[in-house]
Amino acid sequence: MRFEVTREEADESEIPDQLATKGESQTPDDAEITRRFDFNAGLFGGMSTINGKEFDPYRIDANPRLGETEIWELSGDPAHPIHLHLVHFKVLSRDGDPPGPYDAGWKDTIFLEGGTVRVLARFGPYRGSTCSTVTTWSTRT
Repeated sequence: MRFEVTREEADESEIPDQLATKGESQTPDDAEITRRFDFNAGLFGGMSTINGKEFDPYRIDANPRLGETEIWELSGDPAHPIHLHLVHFKVLSRDGDPPGPYDAGWKDTIFLEGGTVRVLARFGPYRGSTCSTVTTWSTRT
């Protein structure tokens, strides 16, 4: 691809002093409930499970209220990414240890490395309606 600049224009754009606000500061004390999700790969070609249950597109495993803050404990094996739809969260710990430098800041996806990751999430301001809350990916074929 090639771009050809054919004329000059004045640049009136400005870079703000702060690109984004830090947002609300949530702490574990703000959590109203702790939920546990155990992800396990299907053995011998079987279906992967969440909390021992096979995938069912009509089942609801969690129904957080809009504006509610929750702690989710995510565990399982083998290693794979976990993505929460319509919510950002902070990593509280990995296997009981402080989060690593790669866990800093707000997340919507983490890499679950076969242990347990505790996250703090505030469900809002997006309401959501038709997409699942949790997505997992497996690179196995």
